Amino acid sequence: MWQGVVPVATGGAEAVGLATSPAAAAAAEQGARAAATTLNPWDLILDAGPMVTGVMLVLLAASVVCWAIVVAKLVQLGTSRLRSRSFLKQLRTAIDDEHATELAARAGGLSPHARLWLAARHEQEVRPQDAGAAKGEPGEGPTKRLERTLSKAVDVEVTRMEGWLSLLATIGSASPFIGLFGTVWGIMSSFINIGAQESASLAVVAPGIAEALIATAVGLVAAIPAVIAYNAFVRRIRVWNEDLATFAAELVNQEDAKRSAPPAAAVG
Repeated sequence: MWQGVVPVATGGAEAVGLATSPAAAAAAEQGARAAATTLNPWDLILDAGPMVTGVMLVLLAASVVCWAIVVAKLVQLGTSRLRSRSFLKQLRTAIDDEHATELAARAGGLSPHARLWLAARHEQEVRPQDAGAAKGEPGEGPTKRLERTLSKAVDVEVTRMEGWLSLLATIGSASPFIGLFGTVWGIMSSFINIGAQESASLAVVAPGIAEALIATAVGLVAAIPAVIAYNAFVRRIRVWNEDLATFAAELVNQEDAKRSAPPAAAVG
């Protein structure tokens, strides 16, 4: 009796094992394949399609350009600030205009305030003082010409500081859309794979969607620093504009005071 029962039970277990082992092996293989394609984002970047790879390379180049502009503008504005502070400090102790001009020339081309001073001296020394009267323009005196010259000089200095900021703004505004293009292309590739393999399993869909999302992330990585840096530089340049305009107004007032001083001295 026991000998008849044992073979039946053993045979049943073997039959169940034989019936279930192929399905379990296929499920295990599919799970391993899905895990291999989703666990490592770096592999997804390296195995991305040509279009998504091209998008990420463009965004990487844009990010490099963005950081190069940020470093260059920080050096430019920082150096200009230090040189201008030094020049303004020395200008307070200048003996006369010739000494101040010498200090401005010594500051070189790195101080916007020194360049404004040199522009004012050039206007005072080179332009004829009676040019407006000779043309029959009584309102166009030396002070008015100096004011107009310094206004143009301030605009030139601000334009110089704003160099390359337009490219920084372009990177900040265009990078998310370039990344979005890579996202759309990756999702489209995923649906094409679904149709070709007639399967909507995770192993088929996940790689394309994952690389699409990585393209979006790279676009944001390039755009966010560009936007932050652009806004910060615009605020700093706005402060520079107001400071230079104030210094130019002081130079005009000094010139006006010098021209009105001799008559008063003669009366005394």
